Amino acid sequence: MLTIDAFFRFSALSLAILLSVIVARDLFHSRQAKLLVATNVLIACFLLGAMPDPFQLPYAIRVPLRWLDTLLLPITWLFVLTLFKRDFFIRTWHLLGLTVLVGSMLAERLAWMEVIDRLPDWWALLVLGSSLLLVGHMLAITLLGRKDDLIEVRRKYRLYLIALIALSMFLAILAGSLWFKEQQTTVNAISVWIPAVAMSLWVLSGHSTALTFYHDVKSKKVPNQAEKKLLSKLESLMLEDKIYLKDQLTIGRLSGLMGVAEHRLRKLINNYTGYENFSSYVNNYRLQDVIRVMSDSENDHLPILTIALNHGFNSLPPFNRAFKKEVGMTPSEFRKNRRSFQN
Repeated sequence: MLTIDAFFRFSALSLAILLSVIVARDLFHSRQAKLLVATNVLIACFLLGAMPDPFQLPYAIRVPLRWLDTLLLPITWLFVLTLFKRDFFIRTWHLLGLTVLVGSMLAERLAWMEVIDRLPDWWALLVLGSSLLLVGHMLAITLLGRKDDLIEVRRKYRLYLIALIALSMFLAILAGSLWFKEQQTTVNAISVWIPAVAMSLWVLSGHSTALTFYHDVKSKKVPNQAEKKLLSKLESLMLEDKIYLKDQLTIGRLSGLMGVAEHRLRKLINNYTGYENFSSYVNNYRLQDVIRVMSDSENDHLPILTIALNHGFNSLPPFNRAFKKEVGMTPSEFRKNRRSFQN
């Protein structure tokens, strides 16, 4: 068992170091690169802080490593979310969940150090439950955003990432904590080795969008004749037929109206408009109409909710978020400022 442990532990550690060196060149202009390096550092803390007895480091070194590895799951969560959501930012409920997870894990470290008395029996369930919630959120964000994603390579890697997260967390949280407690340190090393190998293969593949998946909008391709026809048809549907006013408009529905495969339409929109998500592309047309309507004082009698529903939005919260992102203020503030300016 020690040989198996050593193989998985130290090979995962080597891969984490290798990955950090590879992406170090992008540290100053990529949030994803910073978070990946931070994740790798915490993986090293995780691997070195809890090893089988023959490999154990001195206690004075293990203590800070064990404290730091409580951040591994939260930083991994941040890395995954920023990888697939360019405009992601931490909300209050995110901070609350992270505080519960990290705080409960730090309490376990204090008990391990014998700074506090033995924790209640249910404490392990608190750590397990909060960890599973964080993992569940990662899986949900990764999976639910796939249908809206216009970047094909990112759609593919979403599925790979879901499988990796599920397998790794299954080993670390369930297999190691519940079923193989005596071999937990080895199981944990294996759970880290799997994503370390996958990430290494991914980055070493040399794909130009391995970390960001984002394209430079300024370097758009020149469409060929077939693509020009499709773009013309798409523009006609959007500007003349105003298909964007229909609620529940999906990429599948639009591709059906155009008579083109979904993957081809995704590539068309992404390559020649720069949009990365279908909802952002459609909402751009909707919001231009909304701004025109709200700029006319004759429409002041219309409730904001009515305007939102008339322009394809299903409810007020997503409309308010989209409007504020586009205009820099809420619809109510926009209407109020316009009235003040006119007066």
